[in-house]
Amino acid sequence: MIHPQPDPPAERGREDEKADLPPSQKRGPGDNPLVSRAKSIAILLVVAIGAFYLGSLSEFQWGSAAPDWAKTLLFYSPPKTNVDWRALDEVFTTITQHYVKANPDGVKLTQGAASGMVGGLGDQFSRYLTKAEYDANQNFLNGQFAGIGATVQQKGDQIFIQGVLPGTPADKAGIKAGDVIVAVDGQSTKGWTADDAVNHIRGQANTQVRVQVTRNGQTLTFTMTREVINVPSVVTHVFDHRVLYVRIFDFGSRTATEFDQALRTGLTGSVNMVLLDLRDNPGGYVDAANSVVSEFVVSGTSTILVQRGGSEQARKVTGDGRAFSNKVNESSASASEITAGAIKDHGRGKLVGAKTFGKGSVQEDFHLRDGSDLHLTVEEWLTPNHHSIEKTGITPDDAVKLANSQDEYAVEQTPNDFSKDTQLTAALALLES
Repeated sequence: MIHPQPDPPAERGREDEKADLPPSQKRGPGDNPLVSRAKSIAILLVVAIGAFYLGSLSEFQWGSAAPDWAKTLLFYSPPKTNVDWRALDEVFTTITQHYVKANPDGVKLTQGAASGMVGGLGDQFSRYLTKAEYDANQNFLNGQFAGIGATVQQKGDQIFIQGVLPGTPADKAGIKAGDVIVAVDGQSTKGWTADDAVNHIRGQANTQVRVQVTRNGQTLTFTMTREVINVPSVVTHVFDHRVLYVRIFDFGSRTATEFDQALRTGLTGSVNMVLLDLRDNPGGYVDAANSVVSEFVVSGTSTILVQRGGSEQARKVTGDGRAFSNKVNESSASASEITAGAIKDHGRGKLVGAKTFGKGSVQEDFHLRDGSDLHLTVEEWLTPNHHSIEKTGITPDDAVKLANSQDEYAVEQTPNDFSKDTQLTAALALLES
């Protein structure tokens, strides 16, 4: 706040008293102290508002929500585009005036419009999330959510079970990896995305959900009670007193810490090799992938991020050079592929298994004023050797098929049996050689 100085006393002295003042304090016949002070205050206000305007305008253009009064004060207008805002307003007005059921929910209309606008991008990885959906997604990356304990993935217009955690409601009910989800609580999954399926299956703990699947031409229905699922990001096992097997289920907020701890406690005594299993890993945070890569690449680039306009940003890592083998499959995606691609390009390990999913983009969350979220593709990424894996995936050095997804080694289960896991057997043989 600007505090004006108190007015000087009124001039009551003689003319010769004014002559005794220094030249800088002499007033001309037309000077008015109030006008001068007002001018100074006005200049300060203009400078302050100008600085605020420039900073705020820059912030607005990058998508931050600003209060309406601030936008009005700063004469803010959104970036120029051919979006027909009048048409959107006309649709909303027509619905409110003529829809058969009076007083439609404006919040749901807004959410539907936002979701539809993002859908217009034609990008399956960009999406609008309500506050509840965003919170659920964060809980998953943090390793805790209420659900049935199964991961899902979308291929074409089908949504199938990607993996089932042992001891969870899905495991106890008999759901298997590879099952195709056709309905949830009686609602058909036709037209759904994988996120839609997840949001319908998850819910409050101790509530029931009914999931219908098809398996080998047979339709099966499972009714399960949701439970709070605590998902470890990293699980290990030691083979033949020499090989530390490390399974990473996702690249979440805990992955870097859990992975570092797994290596510190596991690589002791005669155990001096690492087998990294990224199968069925849907990805997660780029930084978590960089942390894993840094354990194997001594120095160099882990990935190259290509931003809007084509500018590139190389992510650098430094770490230890551990001998290891890496297993991937068609369900290894995103951050899993960043890890596999960096390890392959740097020659730090061999990839065994099947070609990966092929997701070569990076998404960022933009939080909106009502707590909802815009999960938007903001970058593409390349391997250190400038290879794009978008929709093509990464081809393993040793292509090995798994006869049945149920034959995949489950490190979390006891006893551990990998006799039918042909990919694991091949990776161990490669590592030993």
